[in-house]
Amino acid sequence: VEYLDNRAPGTHLIPIDNTNKIAVRRWEALADGVCDAAIAAMLEARRDEAQQSQANIDKQLAKVVLGLEVLNLDITKKKWCVNETFSLADIALGCTLGYLDLRFKTLQWQDKFPNLAKHYSVLVKRPSFKQTMPIV
Repeated sequence: VEYLDNRAPGTHLIPIDNTNKIAVRRWEALADGVCDAAIAAMLEARRDEAQQSQANIDKQLAKVVLGLEVLNLDITKKKWCVNETFSLADIALGCTLGYLDLRFKTLQWQDKFPNLAKHYSVLVKRPSFKQTMPIV
């Protein structure tokens, strides 16, 4: 992403200045971590019942919830994740929330994390998100 972002003229998905670049990368890392934990829980749940570890599923889902709590607090009263500009942070967050919507409906994250739900409702209206939403 960074290579393509630096090659394209105009607005960057990853800011040039270090302060905002670090903030975007932090959001990206948190969103990716939440998604990684969700995928780990989903894969564990798909194992044969005799081989599943409920403790591992619970541990991964706890990571998901903790990550969402942090992200929900950080997005309060902001239009975009970093510097009031759409960035890679918003893409990473939107992809993670979309994955949770697709695979973890019982988590009901939108009820528990209203700031994230509001942000996600804005993201899914963007043409880039509409064009890449999974068809279920």
